Amino acid sequence: MKLCRSLNMIFLILFIIGTALCFKYLPSEIPLFMQSPPRWVFVGICFVILLALAIAAFFPHKISKNDNEVRNDITLTVIHFFGLGIFLFYFVTIAKYCGLQMNYMKGIVLIVGSLMVLVGNFLPQMPYRSRIGFKLPWILKDKLCWQKTHRFAGYTAIPFGLIQCLLALFVPNNNLVFLPGIGIWIIIVCIYSLITFYQNKRKLG
Repeated sequence: MKLCRSLNMIFLILFIIGTALCFKYLPSEIPLFMQSPPRWVFVGICFVILLALAIAAFFPHKISKNDNEVRNDITLTVIHFFGLGIFLFYFVTIAKYCGLQMNYMKGIVLIVGSLMVLVGNFLPQMPYRSRIGFKLPWILKDKLCWQKTHRFAGYTAIPFGLIQCLLALFVPNNNLVFLPGIGIWIIIVCIYSLITFYQNKRKLG
């Protein structure tokens, strides 16, 4: 368990080493989607997120708000998936500046699609009011709504993630795959949660 909890810390150490080796090759601005943040901002944000995830991995019970060991292991696994996603996103983005020929946008879409599939397996098991999950006001008010929403989110994340990965391989413009893909999934889950909340409210009278 100690090794497992240290996984994001390992990502953070590799991030620091990789950044130290590649920083001089990075341009002053990093093109990302529709904006180009300065390299210090891009590196800094990725570092802060990885650091926060590395610290959070040592306190999964604080994130899940639960003392159940199984629930905490699930929370820890999801935290590591997020850490892996940020780690891969960062190095896929800077790879081309270090001499590696790679379509970074396609790499990002494949990473996000794969993470959707993996996280989809854990979302139905997220404990009520956990810090990880959909935190809309009406979901937090109703335990049954939370359970149904995260079950639905988990089951739909898997096909959405698979479709996104397949489209990334065959559609030339990966921007058209990434933003609508994950955006449509989030919108569908939010609409479903709202419908579920009002259905539960109507049943209770």
